[in-house]
Amino acid sequence: MQADLEKFKMALINIHPGTYTHQKPEEFERFVDKLLSEVSKPMAATKFYTIVLKLIAGIHDGHTQAYAFGELGKLIYHQKRLPFQVSIHSERIFIIKNLSTKELPEGSEILSIDNKLSNEILIEMRQHYTSDGKSFNGMYHWLGGPYRPFNRLYPEIFGEQPTYSLVYRDYKTKDIVTMKIDAIPKASYEKRDAVKYPPEKINEKAFNFTTHEKEGYAYMQINRFVKEGFNEPENIYPDFYKQCFEKIASQNIQNLIIDLRDNGGGKASNAAYLMQYFIQKPFIPAKEITTLGDDSYFLELTGDTLSLDEAFDLVSTNQKTFKVTKTEVLRDLMTYTPITEHAYSGKLIVLINGGTTSAGAIAAGLLKEYTNAVLVGEETFGYAGISNGIRHISIRGDSTEVAIHLPLLHTEYNINPEVKRRSVVPDFQLSNSMQNILSNKDYILEYTIEELLRQ
Repeated sequence: MQADLEKFKMALINIHPGTYTHQKPEEFERFVDKLLSEVSKPMAATKFYTIVLKLIAGIHDGHTQAYAFGELGKLIYHQKRLPFQVSIHSERIFIIKNLSTKELPEGSEILSIDNKLSNEILIEMRQHYTSDGKSFNGMYHWLGGPYRPFNRLYPEIFGEQPTYSLVYRDYKTKDIVTMKIDAIPKASYEKRDAVKYPPEKINEKAFNFTTHEKEGYAYMQINRFVKEGFNEPENIYPDFYKQCFEKIASQNIQNLIIDLRDNGGGKASNAAYLMQYFIQKPFIPAKEITTLGDDSYFLELTGDTLSLDEAFDLVSTNQKTFKVTKTEVLRDLMTYTPITEHAYSGKLIVLINGGTTSAGAIAAGLLKEYTNAVLVGEETFGYAGISNGIRHISIRGDSTEVAIHLPLLHTEYNINPEVKRRSVVPDFQLSNSMQNILSNKDYILEYTIEELLRQ
């Protein structure tokens, strides 16, 4: 275990482009030494996995992951989970789906689990999982979703138990209740979820656009910045934007809402094409994109060239890194000029939340930096800095069934350095109340239309 932890440490130093973005080398050394001391004695494989999770969380990079494979991966995957889905607000945990056999009103606030207070639970969880940068809103947001749900991560971090002692404040009566609650298998969780909460028709479209001529606004929803895949034709998003702004101009609409909530990312160039309708002068989204090595460097480290030289036309820099020069591959490096035909100069409101990730957060950051956009909602998961998700490498442990997944490229965007050190922060901090969540009411969009567009 110590040997594998040392191997992961050296991979982060020699391969990861952002290990020292949020910490100095000496701070990283002290952090890893502390983790090494934790594995100085035998422990369960599941416990070692949580230590590797801590190592990766300390990088504060959403594109860097730890995972288990083999028998350990199966063991963790099949751990029984807590029988409810939650939503996190102000370091408080609320039940929004009850999949247990007990009477547990939705909206009830969890006060403690096995004598651990709710805020203590969240503090411990963020030692194992983080967002980009040192904001935790994105991580909290994901605990309420399917990718990193609270009900799965709790036993992963705190240890799987057949039964948990739950203390909660009843949503209906406001009474404080203590209850023993049984964990359930993943299959049972999914079956109960499908029966009790029949899934609504999911909108899987990459983007949507509607105009509301009578009310005087247009609504552009962008769920991701890639429609079919990273090899899709380059004109898909530019063509979509052209149609949108032609319609906005033809109806003389002066209010535009761009909804980037839960945008999972994609190609940052598709965010840059959108910017062309707002900017007054040409701009380049990215200052540079770098990696720590070329083909010969990675051949020596990993036994594989990774074929980076030809893919990106790497050029050595004075900072002992290699710079991407093939702009047609990574179009973040291209110059984007204003589109004067149907350019938009009206009121612009951008909706964001903790699910706004990767290229979605880059779009939010660029809009905040270069336009008059008013950002509404909650702080994003990602931000316009650190790594990108274009190329990755996995490093497996030699003696354990644990691995880490690392990005190879770092993009430095043309955004104020102090701003991009954390996630993108809204101008108007708004969130849905528990009552709105339980009734599926989009308070943020309603408030934007009814209040902010009138200001």
